[in-house]
Amino acid sequence: MADRIPEGWRECKIENLAKRITSGGTPLTKVKEYYGGEIPWLNTKEISFNRITDTEVKITKLGLNNSSAKWIDPNSVIVAMYGATAGKIAINKIPLTTNQACCNLTIDETIADYNFVYYCLRNSYDELENLASGAAQQNLNVGIISDFEILLPSLPEQHAIASVLSSLDDKIDLLNRENQTLEQMAEALFRQWFIEEADEEWEEGKLGDVLAVIESGKRPKGGIDPDLENGIPSIGAENINGIGHYDYSKTKLVNEVFFQSMKKGIIKDYDVLIYKDGAYVGRKGMFGLKYPYDICTVNEHVFILRANDKLNQFFLYFILEQEALSQLNSNSAQPGLNQETIKSLDITIPPKVLVEEFSNMVKPWIDKILINAKQIRTLEKLRDTLLPKLMSGEVRVKICDA
Repeated sequence: MADRIPEGWRECKIENLAKRITSGGTPLTKVKEYYGGEIPWLNTKEISFNRITDTEVKITKLGLNNSSAKWIDPNSVIVAMYGATAGKIAINKIPLTTNQACCNLTIDETIADYNFVYYCLRNSYDELENLASGAAQQNLNVGIISDFEILLPSLPEQHAIASVLSSLDDKIDLLNRENQTLEQMAEALFRQWFIEEADEEWEEGKLGDVLAVIESGKRPKGGIDPDLENGIPSIGAENINGIGHYDYSKTKLVNEVFFQSMKKGIIKDYDVLIYKDGAYVGRKGMFGLKYPYDICTVNEHVFILRANDKLNQFFLYFILEQEALSQLNSNSAQPGLNQETIKSLDITIPPKVLVEEFSNMVKPWIDKILINAKQIRTLEKLRDTLLPKLMSGEVRVKICDA
């Protein structure tokens, strides 16, 4: 497994450090009485190197009793086994149940630190993913994971290593929660002022009436070179997901020559970005303050929207709702948005003075989200740099005396 085992470390199979290893189950989806209860039920699409504090779906006690789903203790390490998420890891911070595509590891605390095991398996993601892709059905299974070997230092050193990495993830989680709260505050203020307290005398119009710019970008002829190492980031629809959210693993680059040829599609601070076609048509996003990059563009699947002097970018962002946008062209054979359908969206246009007052209030919140997002990126890079060094023993952590 390892070219060199650090002094005091040993190789250990997962099955030898877990008190319990089990998968879950799925109550029959056609039985409505099995769903909508209070029991958290985890699907693998929710597993992405994260801490689980809630689940999208809840099941009933009847659903639990009539399926292979079973309760999993908090602080278990959960490994996704099937499909696109195979090899991804999570820790559940609440008691929950899971589907059959989750391998749930309840760690023996006398042998291993559950956080250490989580980080060790996270560091081994590529290896686990390769094991899945090498299988006949492109999946992991409980047997493969049980037999997987990791390097295990002494328990005190495990605690010390896990503490270093957990402290970084704790700060990342805190910043993410703050960002979520700030965006919810802005959304609540918008709803109060412009929906709940809307005046019947306000002007009715179309989105096109308040847009100065609606444009998309483009990609080079023949597509983007996946091996390009230096260039200008081109943001695709997969990264249009709210304010200050960006998955750097999905970054694609265009070369400098192509970028210089672009007349449109270059992002400015507080641009409103719309996912124009595909699975999440109508989803919106916003970047700024050199996040996620100093300079970046969008490809042909994303619209950039800029308001004229009747509105501004912050009001424009919050007035757009994915459901309303997605319905604009829902009857088409290929659902999607074009410039004319977006411009046709019915909107209410409040007085400019009220729009400006709203924007003055929410701009500091949006700026804080973007500043936090940059700090999150810095912390993630530090964690990801330390992770392989700590897991291999290349960097050792001093163990404090009890």
